[in-house]
Amino acid sequence: MLVTSYCRVLSFFIVLALCLALVSAVVRAQVLPSSNDANTPVFEVKAVAMDSVHLRANQKIIKLWGVSAIADLPVLMQAQARIELDNAISNAEVRCETKSQEGAMIIAQCINAREQDLSLLMLQEGYAMVDRFAVYNSVFEEPYITAESNARAEGVGVWHIDGEQGFSVRQTMVWLFGGAFVLALFVIGAFSVLSVIIMRGFRQVTEAQNQHIALAEREKQLKKKERSIIAKMLDAEIKANKSKIEAYLVVYEEMLAGLKDPERQPKYKKAGDIIQIQPSLDRAVFDRNTDKLDILGEKLSSQVVHFYADVKPKAEYMNLEPDTPLDEAISTVEAMVKEARKLNGFADALIDMFNDAGMSAIDFADF
Repeated sequence: MLVTSYCRVLSFFIVLALCLALVSAVVRAQVLPSSNDANTPVFEVKAVAMDSVHLRANQKIIKLWGVSAIADLPVLMQAQARIELDNAISNAEVRCETKSQEGAMIIAQCINAREQDLSLLMLQEGYAMVDRFAVYNSVFEEPYITAESNARAEGVGVWHIDGEQGFSVRQTMVWLFGGAFVLALFVIGAFSVLSVIIMRGFRQVTEAQNQHIALAEREKQLKKKERSIIAKMLDAEIKANKSKIEAYLVVYEEMLAGLKDPERQPKYKKAGDIIQIQPSLDRAVFDRNTDKLDILGEKLSSQVVHFYADVKPKAEYMNLEPDTPLDEAISTVEAMVKEARKLNGFADALIDMFNDAGMSAIDFADF
């Protein structure tokens, strides 16, 4: 009988410890702030692939943001994944935007010389999985998840089952569902015990939770207002860039007309000339707020990302030597003007979309 009493007391303390741990975890999950660094640095570096999601650049290790390596791959499949990433880099520099840092390892979103997102590319080729925690509620969440789903459906990369070299998706799913079922049983049992022990304190917990919900709602409204202002700042930056593009077109359309005039000797034939290959535009607002683009909606945010992919903060220049053939000079300037007109049309479409969505900079006074 003494043993029975001892077991009951021991069981009570074990259950009580589990309950306290669970409540503590819930509270921490509710109050922990989210990391939101708006000043993410962008850098360019030559790198080589270490595996499907890691790059090495000198003494730095760069982990591709938004994706995770697939565990337990055969050695041959690991080599194929590394080769695929190396081919995508093609021994050229990659441009990366730092998302976070874990010790000496940099977590960054990188694109190659062909403006391809390396994380998205590895998902499309079937050599990586989406890191859903990292991409959650971001503009990249849907395209990344869609790329992984398509790779699975098409059986590319590791999703191609081919004898011993294949990756057993069915076996993995069985393990996952089996583990989830066991975990669900454990959670149900834990919550059943928890409900019996903390019934007397339920009212206090409910009141505290209601207070937290009210605070969260106020914070949500403030965040919404802040992001609306950022949307209008983006619209203002795009309009400023459009003015610079139009000024650029005035100069080089006039230059192109002069080059094509048979009665006028081109200016560069006398002492050479320096031409600006593309307009120098601003992107500071965009770069500081890439993590808030979800407020624009899926379609508009996608168009903004594509527009800024062609925005260069520093212009490139080219020398036209006096011995440059006239037809070559005309072809060069025509290509410059064509790209500037295309970018100008893109800016016009974006400004209209901002206006239709009620996010135009002219409405900034409303806030």
